[in-house]
Amino acid sequence: MSFTVSGTAFKVSATRLEGEGFIQYASLREEREGTPRPVALTGIRSAELSDLCQSVVTPTPVGTITMRVTAGARQPVKAQDLVIDLQQMRGDVTFSQLELGRDASDSRVSRVAGTPGHYSQQASGVTIRNLRLHTSSMTAGTFQLTGMSVSMGTGRDECF
Repeated sequence: MSFTVSGTAFKVSATRLEGEGFIQYASLREEREGTPRPVALTGIRSAELSDLCQSVVTPTPVGTITMRVTAGARQPVKAQDLVIDLQQMRGDVTFSQLELGRDASDSRVSRVAGTPGHYSQQASGVTIRNLRLHTSSMTAGTFQLTGMSVSMGTGRDECF
């Protein structure tokens, strides 16, 4: 999947992310106006997220508005081939079979292979509690949002 990144950052939170197949490495993403932005390109082959919240704040001529998406309160959100252009992340992380320094081209996640000879960190599994992340791009091969709700409001109503 290829698309132009808007350059507008958004926030994503979850009380828990459980993932199988994890890779992360440094990369650059080009925004719409051609500006390169450093990201921690993060791929997870299969993930479940509890209490997912995604919010984006947009300035308009009549004031700031927030779009907020929530899902996964009763059943976890499920994602396959999740790819995140990570700008910042916080949370309590546990890795299974962690490998630091594995060649980024030898990826555990088929859609997310890096440049040969470049550093990556990879794991067979990852658990993140109290996930808080900033990103400008997130894609998935499949994204199943159980109990999804979308709300629009004036002002700032971010997930965190």
